[in-house]
Amino acid sequence: MTGSESTFITRIIRVHRRDAAFVYAILESLDGMTSFTTLPDAPGQDYRELELHVAPGFAADLETVLNGLRKKFPVLEIPPGES
Repeated sequence: MTGSESTFITRIIRVHRRDAAFVYAILESLDGMTSFTTLPDAPGQDYRELELHVAPGFAADLETVLNGLRKKFPVLEIPPGES
């Protein structure tokens, strides 16, 4: 891990497949707040897992966004290493 990677907080969230495109659009609209990648999934899974990287200064803002999404559909937090 390089020094720049260690400055980011890594979070993994799980959303239903049908909600994934909406979540991608919301996260992409947060230009500069977070970056994300979709983790590999097995065929037939009903969910997608996204690995989020957020700077500590934006952690509270990202939590606000995730809480807003949780009002619309389930957004589960997955501890790193358990995905």
